[in-house]
Order: sequence, then C-alpha cells, then structure tokens
Amino acid sequence: MVGNLRIYTDSASDMTSEELQAHQVGLIPMSLAWGNESFVDDHSVSMSALWERMEQGEVLTTSQPSLQTFLDIFEDAREKKDSVVYVSISSALSGTYQTAMAAKTMVSYPNIHIVDARKAAGAAAEKLVVLRACQLRDEGKSAEDITEALKHYRARVRLFACIDTLEYLVRGGRLSKIAGAVGSVLSIKPLIGFTDNGEVDVVKKVPGLKRATAALCDIIAAHPIDKAFPIIPIFAKDDANCLEFLEKLKSQLKGLTVSKPQEIGATIGCHIGPGGFGLVYTEAKS
Repeated sequence: MVGNLRIYTDSASDMTSEELQAHQVGLIPMSLAWGNESFVDDHSVSMSALWERMEQGEVLTTSQPSLQTFLDIFEDAREKKDSVVYVSISSALSGTYQTAMAAKTMVSYPNIHIVDARKAAGAAAEKLVVLRACQLRDEGKSAEDITEALKHYRARVRLFACIDTLEYLVRGGRLSKIAGAVGSVLSIKPLIGFTDNGEVDVVKKVPGLKRATAALCDIIAAHPIDKAFPIIPIFAKDDANCLEFLEKLKSQLKGLTVSKPQEIGATIGCHIGPGGFGLVYTEAKS
C-alpha cells in the first residue's frame, strides 16, 4: 500500500484527547451553539459547565462538520496517497455521514472509506467501532478490509441506557413528540437503545429508578456480552447512578474486564440530558 492509513472519527464518539493520541485517531469535531454563542466540540469546554447551563434551561444545539472540513482532509490524503477510514455518527442522527460522502465524491479518490456507525450510533458505542478499526489497522489490515469488517462489527455493538427524561431527545428532533410522550408521571424512566439503522429506540418506560435499573440489567442479560471487546459504563454528569447500576450488574460482569465509567460528551449529551447511565459493549455471537 502506498502512503499511510489514517483513521478519523467525529466528536460524537466521545473519544478523549488521550485516547485519540494513544490510538492515533484524527478528530473531526462537531459544532455546538447556545443561541448566538458557538464553539467546537474538541474538549475545550468543560462538561460540568455544559450540564449546568442545560439544567438552567438553555438549549444546546449541534451542527455537523462543514463540507470544507472533509474536503481539506480528503484532498490532503489524496495528495499524500494515504488511505482514510472515517467512522461517522449514525446517519439517522446527523447529516454528517452524507456530508462526508459528498466530499468523497467531489475529491474522487478511491482510498477514502466512510463507515456509518448505524446501531453503534454515537457516544462510547461509536468509540467501540473506532477502537476496532485501530485494532485491525495495528494487525496490518488494509483500509478496504477494515471497512468491510466494521460493517459487520457495528451491528453487534450495544448501548443500553436509562435516561432521566426524553425531553432533550424530543427537543433536539432525535425523537418524535409522540414517541417521547411518557405521561405526567415524573418518576417514569425511559430505557433507550438504538435500532439497526441507528435511530433512538425507546426500549421500555419504567416507573422509578430502582425498577428501571433492574429492567436495564434484564435487557443486558438478554443480549450477552462478548468479553473479547471493551465494556464501557457511561453516565451523564453524575456517576452515582451508574455505580449503583454496576453493583446490581455485578453477577453479569463477573470475570469480565470493565473500564471505569466514562462521561457522555457534549455532542450526544445535549440530546440525552443529565442524569443518564448505561452500558456499552459488544454482543456475543449466537
């Protein structure tokens, strides 16, 4: 192969600066805005400040990377004869994938490979796809082989979470008002996952946090964990509920290596809202 193999992802994957550096992954950041105030989701703004403003009622919106951002990366790769594998946030959640595909067409360079995360839609689920790409790269696989492998792997990635409210998903247009309706009972806790196409799926609505946590454990039990891949607990703002959830999940996680809980980042967090927790992993083959 002529040139190097580059792997990119967007900020929806919640990869930390340390992870990006350790795995040699390039970041294509989303843009975020509060009204007329905008910034780039590149870890330069603290999550604690973002959660606080969301809880005060401010609406944080996201926008996809520009076409020019992708053109600059792809044209540079073409000039240097490098191959590119870009893992994108689910096309059902954002137009980012379509924009990247448009840039690929315009650059007209065959060594650009764009992978729609789909069921591994975003957050640590998308991160697992990126980490798998890095693993395959380090094993000496070609960009073409990595892309094909990821198309099969992404379907096995699971993100199941309990969130405090569906309000933020409805507000951001990621869920219809009808699908988001939970009635007037404030104790109802939605359990969410992603469909095969990468849309938000309200798996269940459960009264009370304790029952919701137990139901989340049951859902995970129905989709057994493949211990060969990373297991990542996730939380939004406060990890207390996540730690209690892991305690209840202890028997299912026995003998498995589980990473410490990771906070959901701004790109996905603004659609989930504070208070959520869950687990991201790869489902074992049946």
